[in-house]
Amino acid sequence: MNRLLIILVLLLLAFVNPAYCQKTKGKTKKQLQSEITTLQKEISNANQLLKKTTKDKEMTLNEVSILENKIKQREQLIKAYNEQIAVLDEEINIGQNNIKSLNSDLGKLQKEYAKMIVFANKNRSHYDRLGFIFASEDFNQAFSRLRYIRQFTDARKVKMDQIAATEKQISSEVEASQQAREEQTALLKEEKTQQDVLKKEKGELNAQVAKLKKKEGSLQQDIKNKQQQAQKLQKAIDDIIAEEIRKANAEAEKKRKEEAKKNANKGNSTATTKTKGKGMALTPAEKTLSTNFVNNKGKLPWPVERGTISSSFGKHASSVSSKVTVTNNGIDIATTDGAKARAVFDGEVASVTKLTGANTVVIIRHGEYFTVYSNLENVTVKRGDRVKTKQNIGTVHTNKTEGKTELHFELLKEQVRQNPANWLAQ
Repeated sequence: MNRLLIILVLLLLAFVNPAYCQKTKGKTKKQLQSEITTLQKEISNANQLLKKTTKDKEMTLNEVSILENKIKQREQLIKAYNEQIAVLDEEINIGQNNIKSLNSDLGKLQKEYAKMIVFANKNRSHYDRLGFIFASEDFNQAFSRLRYIRQFTDARKVKMDQIAATEKQISSEVEASQQAREEQTALLKEEKTQQDVLKKEKGELNAQVAKLKKKEGSLQQDIKNKQQQAQKLQKAIDDIIAEEIRKANAEAEKKRKEEAKKNANKGNSTATTKTKGKGMALTPAEKTLSTNFVNNKGKLPWPVERGTISSSFGKHASSVSSKVTVTNNGIDIATTDGAKARAVFDGEVASVTKLTGANTVVIIRHGEYFTVYSNLENVTVKRGDRVKTKQNIGTVHTNKTEGKTELHFELLKEQVRQNPANWLAQ
């Protein structure tokens, strides 16, 4: 029976082989598949926005930006494919090691079982069960012999079950390994297709940029005009938020003085803390709203249902004119004609303002955080309205001349601008 216990331990070790417990470094296959699905959707959206552009039509600066972004997304998609291929390669290696280990264990089990059969055949005369038992000298010996026969029979059955289980496990591992190889082959084919498309898109981008560079002078002036409009928008936003902070602090100071007066009338000497001039005073409800907003960082819904980022946050050189640096205080999202803008989180409308070059601008307050939705028309909210997450607040304006529908979106903590891409769901 000691040998039987050893075999059982060996079998258990086979099933908890370290290869089984090994985890893939970095992203899992499921995470990579989710990333691939998201990127495919974003590329599809970009294709939808660019489908009006034919080979004979020169792209606008906005369309060039969309194509640039699509190329970046396709590069990320290819990277995700390569990472998933590496994960499958690791799965295949682990599977092959498991099959090798299980085959080794199966061989040992089969040898052990063969020894049991040989032993039984050599001692066949002793296994005439009734004769063997009745030849006992006393009851205790008879009982011991009966138990011995049962144990030997049980041991053979256990061994047969172990062999069957190991064979089943080998079959399962072989099937899984084959499936991984098929997935890997399909991904390699898809990765090659994406590389070919990427090469074609880069060629198209270079051709369109070359065309636009012939008009570099006028494009520089267009970019400068848009930057001036952006500066006006920034000042308007800063002024509105500064006024919101001033009013919040004034209200808090008013309540503090009222509380101090009540305490004085009651003869209560408890001191009240003066409202700080710096920063924004928040009510308990506003503090909770701010906390909930922060807890949803990276999970906020997009301010439009469908779209692609045509201009990212921060400073970056123009693809057409190296002499001009573009500064974006938020992100620009290219979307489809008639698209609705929607609130990314619960909040209160702090301002609805019309600005030259920005059409209608809606600012929503979420405690100490603010979201800005610029280039709207047919706005359906007004100052003081409370809005819910994903509630429509207006229609994104479509520039008929340039043929673009683009939302400018900003996110601020008081007056400090954040990169909206880090807050929106991927």
